[in-house]
Amino acid sequence: MNIPGRLGRSLAGLLLAAIPPAALAQRPHATAARSAPGGYEVSQDVALTGTVASYTENSKSPPLGAHLVLQTANGSVEVHLGNARMLHQAKMTLKPGQSVRVVGQSRTLGAASVFLARLVQSGTQVVALRSDHGLPLTPAGPRGNKALLAGVPAEQRGGAR
Repeated sequence: MNIPGRLGRSLAGLLLAAIPPAALAQRPHATAARSAPGGYEVSQDVALTGTVASYTENSKSPPLGAHLVLQTANGSVEVHLGNARMLHQAKMTLKPGQSVRVVGQSRTLGAASVFLARLVQSGTQVVALRSDHGLPLTPAGPRGNKALLAGVPAEQRGGAR
């Protein structure tokens, strides 16, 4: 008989029995969780459709990153797209006159209003630019992009050899 083993299992069982069931329950889905005041909520997203008036890959005005000016039926809207590498990875190009649809939310930054795009769609191609919490997405590193790296010579891939 292995008394220390039995004792350990018995103590573990007693400890688990003492924990209230609510503490063992899985965390509720993010949509059910409360958000911070002024936080990003997907339920508040709106879609804008229009044509690209201009596209800047590295805007110097805040928030930094890719911006486009979208000409809608109601006027021009400054749209922040986040990291331009997300568009590069998806092989999406944005050119003046191109019809696009953006999904996101408008925010005021200082004196300016900017539309924070969570999704951008051109034709049938959709690229996610922000998480469901409104945080800008960043492209995956080399290990997360094996399919994209398939045509790149090994000496240009980086990483361990």
